[in-house]
Amino acid sequence: MGGADAGSAPTATGRSGGRDHGGAGMKSRLLELDAIRGLAAVVVVLYHYFYRYHEIYGHAGLPYQWAQAGQYGVQLFFMVSGFVIFWTLARIEKPADFIVSRFSRLYPAYWASVTLTFFAVGYVGLPGREVHWLQAVGNGLMFHEYLRIPHVDGVYWTLTVELTFYFWIFLLYLLGLLKRVEYCLLPVVALTALQGLGLVSLPSAINKLLLVQQLPFFLAGIGFYKLVHGERSAVVLFAIGFSWLAALADFSVQRLAAYSLCYLLFYLAVSGRLALLATRPLIFLGGISYALYLLHQNIGYLVIQAFYAGGLPPLAGIGLALAISLLLATLLTHCVERPAIRWIRELYANSAALQRLAGRLRPAGGA
Repeated sequence: MGGADAGSAPTATGRSGGRDHGGAGMKSRLLELDAIRGLAAVVVVLYHYFYRYHEIYGHAGLPYQWAQAGQYGVQLFFMVSGFVIFWTLARIEKPADFIVSRFSRLYPAYWASVTLTFFAVGYVGLPGREVHWLQAVGNGLMFHEYLRIPHVDGVYWTLTVELTFYFWIFLLYLLGLLKRVEYCLLPVVALTALQGLGLVSLPSAINKLLLVQQLPFFLAGIGFYKLVHGERSAVVLFAIGFSWLAALADFSVQRLAAYSLCYLLFYLAVSGRLALLATRPLIFLGGISYALYLLHQNIGYLVIQAFYAGGLPPLAGIGLALAISLLLATLLTHCVERPAIRWIRELYANSAALQRLAGRLRPAGGA
């Protein structure tokens, strides 16, 4: 969900260090992925400000149904994550490089967002969204959902999903199984299909731990990475097609249209056929998409509610909420996220002790 460093949620790709896989062509694809991420961020924001806000608090005479499809922007984020995280693992020199890359990319901006949102909601008040300060501290882990700690902002659920995906894909990397990743992930995607068809029912904890609902989209991103890098084997093509079918097992016409569009847009972007989408506004939005995703929901709801309380047009409130979220996301990206990434990665690269420690962790065989 930001830069080309992806993770959907929205996260982004580390461009520093490691081997170069793809040169100028890959950089062009990353710009188009940034544009896709920017588009996904916008539709998710509109979904929350129109459709989700109406579900929770109610919009007075404001059309909202049209924004329901924006919820599927999250699936695009997961596909971007699958693509870019696999690419990142293919180019790192040491396993610890991946850990430092992900930590520096995700946590500083996240901690700042948790802090800002907690104090904003606590000071102004947002019914049903207040949490105790100890719960806010627990949110700092990012895997707090496994500990049943309430979210400071509901959008954080995707970050737990991202971390879980990172854990599994990194484990496969350490075990030397990255080249056979489809064989490892397809059985879980089969569970997605079986559960969608009502043939099995898994406990909630298993669904979360194995990412049964989200894994098809991560697998699709990995499959598209392999496809555009010349690996057109039957298993890669099957993985992409089956991931789409598995996601659609719990069928609806809306899902069919939304998921098909997601897969089509993603393929066009990573194959270099969507250059027209790589406009400056969308690339800019892609660059701040992680921060925008983290900050927009509860803070935006506060602004919209203030307009309702003041008897002002709610549409103007939504416009101001969007403007404030964009401003805060831009500041967070340039004042916290990117400086923290540079500082942490430079500290890691220049510390002999950390490099010695990093050198002790090696993948099995050749991942």
